[in-house]
Amino acid sequence: MIRWRASLLEWALMVLISAFLFVEFFRLNDFLFASLEHAQGINWVFLPAGFRVLLVLVLGVPGALGIATGTLWLNMDRLDSPWLLFLMATGLASGFGPWCVKYAMEKRGWLNPELRNINSACLLQFVLLYAAVNAVSHQIIFWGFSLTDSRPWVDVWPMFIGDLVGALVVLYAFKMSLPWLRSLVQSRS
Repeated sequence: MIRWRASLLEWALMVLISAFLFVEFFRLNDFLFASLEHAQGINWVFLPAGFRVLLVLVLGVPGALGIATGTLWLNMDRLDSPWLLFLMATGLASGFGPWCVKYAMEKRGWLNPELRNINSACLLQFVLLYAAVNAVSHQIIFWGFSLTDSRPWVDVWPMFIGDLVGALVVLYAFKMSLPWLRSLVQSRS
């Protein structure tokens, strides 16, 4: 019984930390790249896309739930509005889009579930598939909820490029910082 509670507490903590970090990356992206916004919710550079990739690859479902929760957190002022279903749909697409790509790649044998032997080609394939799934799913949701300025055939490309560029920037920044992180951890042990 105690083991079950500890596992539930661990999941809840991973979800909350993921949500918090996703929200902060979203705010950082808004601060740095507000001028590169194509339309509301569509950026030519979207750093949280890279963070989505990291959270889902490393944490799996708790990371996806954290992203979905973070998306709702960012829109807290509209949660009691008629847009609640729209916000929930975009939250689920944001969090579970990358998780579905991860799951599909694992099932096809393209990605090891424990991320062993992951290489640049595999990461690039994941990022390309994720960016496509995310852009298409969001545009379907925008179109399905009849947003007045929704132009799915036009807006899907800037969202795809923004997610792709954002994910690659974050992943390569993370890769370049790994030696520094390793030396920091080793110096503390």
